Parts: sequence; C-alpha cells; structure tokens
Amino acid sequence: MSRQAKGRQKRQQGVAAVEMTLVLPVLLLLMLATAEVGRMLYQYNTLTKAQRNGVRLLATQLNYGQQSTLSECPMLGGTLPDNLINRASNLIVYGSEVGAGEAVLPGLTTAGVGFCEVPALNEVQVHLEYDFTPMMFTQLPTFGGDPIDLEFTLDSSISMRVLGGG
Repeated sequence: MSRQAKGRQKRQQGVAAVEMTLVLPVLLLLMLATAEVGRMLYQYNTLTKAQRNGVRLLATQLNYGQQSTLSECPMLGGTLPDNLINRASNLIVYGSEVGAGEAVLPGLTTAGVGFCEVPALNEVQVHLEYDFTPMMFTQLPTFGGDPIDLEFTLDSSISMRVLGGG
C-alpha cells in the first residue's frame, strides 16, 4: 500500500469515531423510549387483567336487581351487601379479596378504583385510574419553553352483565 492510501485510511478511522459519537446518543435515546413504551403497555395490560377479575367477581356475586344501590354511570360509588365493593377493590389492587400483600403495580391504591351500574343493560362497570411514571425522565426539557410532563394517568373502564349468581 502506498503512503498516501495509508494516510487516507487513518483519517477515515477518525471520521468513523466522530460519526459514532454523534449517532450513539440518538440510538440510546430511541432504545430508552422504546423500553418506556413497552413498560407502559405492560402496566396497562396488568391493569386491565386485574380490572377484569374485579368486574367478574361483582358480576358473578350479584343477583339481578341487587346492584341497584350503585350509582348510575358515569358517577362512581355506592354500597353493596357483604362488603362486595371492598372485596372487588382488594382483588383488583392486591390480587386477593383479603387485601393483603403488595399491590399488583407500584402506586396502585383502592382509591383509584370506581364502580357503577348501567341499569338499562343490567351491567356493572369498573373504572380504574393509575398514574404512570416513567423510569428515567419525568419531564422532557424544551428549548426556551416549559418542560413537557411525561407522567400521565392510565384510564380504563370495563363492563360485564350481571350473571345472577350469589
């Protein structure tokens, strides 16, 4: 190889290092953003599974017309015999009707769980709110403006027809 070709090759190696330095932060940021979206979808899936268990408990334990003590949707609240709402809330949040142990997701509390009925359809509805917090950054800084908040609420509702058990 000639002397000129060897010099060109060394300069190219330097250019590759500079390109790597410029591209690597962007690639890492894309990788972290993809991981956060995946984590958010996983947590949303966990919420909907827990919510489905809670509404199934209510639908199988209620008799027709028994759920009339609940508020009509979209209002939440009401009382049911045998502490049924507390049992359903505990099942959603803790994974057991007793309410012992850790919550299925960090920060999930029974205060974020709401119940209501749709009398015309003889359905009971469970509404769930969970505050999602990213692992890495809670705010995205902007150039000259207010930062963008990356924390938001995951909202979910599910309905099931009362099966007339009890």
